[in-house]
Amino acid sequence: MKFLKEWLVIGLIVLCIVVLSNLFDLRVCLFYNLFHIPCPGCGGTRAFELLIQGKIHKSIEYNIIPIIMIILGAIFGIWSLIDYKRKRKTLKKFLEKNKMFLIIISIIFTIIIWIINIKNPLLY
Repeated sequence: MKFLKEWLVIGLIVLCIVVLSNLFDLRVCLFYNLFHIPCPGCGGTRAFELLIQGKIHKSIEYNIIPIIMIILGAIFGIWSLIDYKRKRKTLKKFLEKNKMFLIIISIIFTIIIWIINIKNPLLY
């Protein structure tokens, strides 16, 4: 149940960021404001909004991270619900066993997204 509460808090934070950035037309990326180049997450809010509107292709043009997060959230959410129902801890075991692999994949993915974002004219 703690896992579900954490995801709920993350979802509420993201929702607040989306609402505030739209209301005040702010660019909330500290990295961009300091260095004037997009970070790996730049465009994520706009991409998420477009995704909610059903504009998947346009969403991908801004940033692919929201799509990946929704897919991973669904997979891990369903997995954790199945574990909860069956009173098992297969997700926890999987994450502990593959921690280093998942960290390396995350770093590689972040670098690839960053390179794409730096060359993305929509983010400037």
